[in-house]
Amino acid sequence: MPDTTPASAQERELYSRLRQILTTHGLLRGNLVEMHRACGRKNCRCHEAPRFRHRSLYLGLSLNGKHRMIYVPVAWEPTIREWVDRYHEARDLLEQISCECLDRLQRRSD
Repeated sequence: MPDTTPASAQERELYSRLRQILTTHGLLRGNLVEMHRACGRKNCRCHEAPRFRHRSLYLGLSLNGKHRMIYVPVAWEPTIREWVDRYHEARDLLEQISCECLDRLQRRSD
């Protein structure tokens, strides 16, 4: 029998926040990975010490069972960070909503 009890204020707030996230443009699954590498120029100081290596950012994710690292250009970094953060927040909200629903189910069955 379906639950006809109205959702709690906490649950309504979670759904509201999730709706806000899903209506905003840009959502990207993956993790950002920062690497520091030596370049191909032999006279560059990045070959002298690890602290001088060049920074690059990659999006790490699994596609079709294969792990991929996709380079993120410097100009795209703020946008990609925002999209990845938004995905993680949506995933966390879904987990919290699931826990709330599980609690409601357990209260009904006791």
